[in-house]
Amino acid sequence: MVQRWVSIFLSAAMLSTLVACGAADDKGQTQLATTQAPAGSVQELFDSSLFVGDSIIGGLTNDDLLLEANVMGGLGATVQSTLDNVEEIMSRRPSHVFLSMGQNDLGEPLEEATETFIQKYTRLVNRIRELLPEARVYILSITPVDAASPFGASMNPQIETFNAALQKMAKEKEIDYIDLAPIFQQHKIQYDEDGSHFKNAFYPILLGYLKERTNMANQPRGPAVTDTNEAYKAAFKHSVFLGDSILGALSYLNKVDTTNVIAPSGATLSLALMNVERLASRAPEHVFILLGSNDIKLSDKQEFVEQYRQLIDSIRSKLPKVNLHILSIPPVSEETLKQVPQYANITDFNQAIEQLADEVKVDYVDLSPLFAANKIQYADNGVHFKPHFYPMLLDYLKGLVK
Repeated sequence: MVQRWVSIFLSAAMLSTLVACGAADDKGQTQLATTQAPAGSVQELFDSSLFVGDSIIGGLTNDDLLLEANVMGGLGATVQSTLDNVEEIMSRRPSHVFLSMGQNDLGEPLEEATETFIQKYTRLVNRIRELLPEARVYILSITPVDAASPFGASMNPQIETFNAALQKMAKEKEIDYIDLAPIFQQHKIQYDEDGSHFKNAFYPILLGYLKERTNMANQPRGPAVTDTNEAYKAAFKHSVFLGDSILGALSYLNKVDTTNVIAPSGATLSLALMNVERLASRAPEHVFILLGSNDIKLSDKQEFVEQYRQLIDSIRSKLPKVNLHILSIPPVSEETLKQVPQYANITDFNQAIEQLADEVKVDYVDLSPLFAANKIQYADNGVHFKPHFYPMLLDYLKGLVK
């Protein structure tokens, strides 16, 4: 059971975090990974590295500090979700992998949560070594939350417990463990309002510290990590994907630019409604909406349809000429269907969405043929998907933006 302070933390910070959709999202158009890095820059220094973790490490792409091809940092990412996407790590062929995650894995009872965390982290390390035997792996300590925040007194001791277990595991696996505590001792680090993420000024300090701790300037490095998704990014350049973490993976996996995705973990229709202003500011020609996997557990069909209608009306009021595409709610795995009986209503909810789309004259995109024609692999939770799903999804949708 998740500890009470986690619920308090989420209720206090979730709205601002979800609406913001992570610190890495609003930095303007990102460079393609094929852009030549300035000689002597941190982009050049870490061009063959991949930073993997949650939205905290995702902030390395803020201000174009690092290219998106060098960072896999997702809002709400856990060790398990990273393990689910480990093939994407392999596909980028980095010579150095920096792992940074853990705050989203905290829970109670502490001993049990710590044991589960280390077991999954060990599996992740073993899998990376199996897929990338020549890569050097570094484990970064979990960053503390702001001690002045309401949850600092309860979260930071747990983070210290996780870090001690991480350091022990790294020693046993003969992997480099990098303690980030000296950064916070030597610098006055500014946090975002949620007390967990950081202002942009933190990230050059972090890279400078890692440069020294790893002696990266003198490390043998392979070819630069390259962006293999230019065609998708070009095809959906004038589109925005609005939804929950199912669509959010498009950004995490670098399939489309971060600025083309507004899809935080846990998002519902009501939270998407709060992001309409942000959507409008991007002036897209096409908006693809995929929502419902979270709503179906929280509301009945009538309420769901009315909230969807409100979202469509709100988008149209801000973007009267936009092309709206409403995607059907994807199916879940059979095991998840047994565990969460509300998912049995997906077909019924999708019929209601299709009827609404016809009524308000927007495009309804039925994803069921995609699942019927392909063997789609689910992530561990049976709701999200393995990385191979997303090229298939984009290929399925790209004809709509021509």
